[in-house]
Amino acid sequence: MRERLGSGPRIVRALFAAILALGIPIAIALPSDLNAKVYASGAVALIAAAAAILAAALVRRRREPADASRVAAPRSAQDDPSGTGRWSLELLRRLEWRRFEELCAAYYEALGFATTQARSGADGGADIGLVAGGADQVSSVVQCKGSSVYTVGIKPVRELRAAMAAAGVPQGVLLACGTFTSEAKEFSRGENIQLVDGAELLRKIGALAPEQGQALLKLATAGDFSTPTCPACGIKMTARTSSTEGRKFWGCLNYPRCKRTFFGASNAPA
Repeated sequence: MRERLGSGPRIVRALFAAILALGIPIAIALPSDLNAKVYASGAVALIAAAAAILAAALVRRRREPADASRVAAPRSAQDDPSGTGRWSLELLRRLEWRRFEELCAAYYEALGFATTQARSGADGGADIGLVAGGADQVSSVVQCKGSSVYTVGIKPVRELRAAMAAAGVPQGVLLACGTFTSEAKEFSRGENIQLVDGAELLRKIGALAPEQGQALLKLATAGDFSTPTCPACGIKMTARTSSTEGRKFWGCLNYPRCKRTFFGASNAPA
């Protein structure tokens, strides 16, 4: 490493010395009088210095992009083995439905809205009412679809539209960790519904002040953020294995009284 970093100054010094070694004898030999020889020698020295400065600038310019990339590069997996040190789509999809809901509410609160939870659905989805600063009524309804959904179809969009109609609210937002089908996008365009997928949500969080983004990251990753919460009982679920198929899933601790389960989530049991 020291040899590589030091190669630039050595090249500059060698160039400066070469110009002097070749130029000075010629400058002394060609002019006939002493004053001309002095002026010619000085000119050679100035040319050598200018060439050395230019070479140093070129060497430094070639090295700067690599240095900048090292500074800006995200932490590696070795530096952050848990993957919780910075925002990523993978981390977002590891959040259980209730933590994702809490993150979404906290995001809008960071924007200055007051939030009210309207309901929790059977699949862990939630309707969050947004109240603008100074207002006394909900102006928009937000529905959250967390880690149990990779691609969101038209059904949740229709459900959000029904919730908007029931609340008498003209605007809606559907937040998801995954992406949306073309059918869902087409339906939302005519219903004043904004679809925000995982990548867009991360961009929105990234647009906040750095301290706000870090506060949301801390909220999202505190404690056990990946084990789903039972929508009916409000307690963390437990890993189970199907007796017929051997398939792993999340089940409620209150089984058989509560038979809520989660299959196919990105944070499925190991």
